[in-house]
Amino acid sequence: GFDINVLLREAKSRWLKPSEVYYILLNHEQLQITHEPPNKPPSGALFLYNRRVNRFFRKDGYAWRRKKDGRTVGEAHERLKVGNIDALSCYYAHGEQNPYFQRRCFWMLEPAYDHIVLVQYREVAE
Repeated sequence: GFDINVLLREAKSRWLKPSEVYYILLNHEQLQITHEPPNKPPSGALFLYNRRVNRFFRKDGYAWRRKKDGRTVGEAHERLKVGNIDALSCYYAHGEQNPYFQRRCFWMLEPAYDHIVLVQYREVAE
């Protein structure tokens, strides 16, 4: 088990590990769900969304790097393991003006929890 308050503090200075993200999503009742996406949240910001209530949680005011077609954000999609089991889906986006600024959106693959999304923003060194 983890202490959610410690994880929230640590998220300001580093990316959360898959097991930590899984724990937060599993225990999301302990945290506040964000109803409207903030405008240009700072590095280290962490938000929980209910995808069924807020489908547009990615509209955060930033210009993210686009795919070659220029219409859609170029997000990398990955499955992350917790233990030896695929447990999380993760979408990565990089800033258009600042490629070191990144957004990661995580949700559980388990259908009972797949509507809760954790979004973390970080400015990373090269």
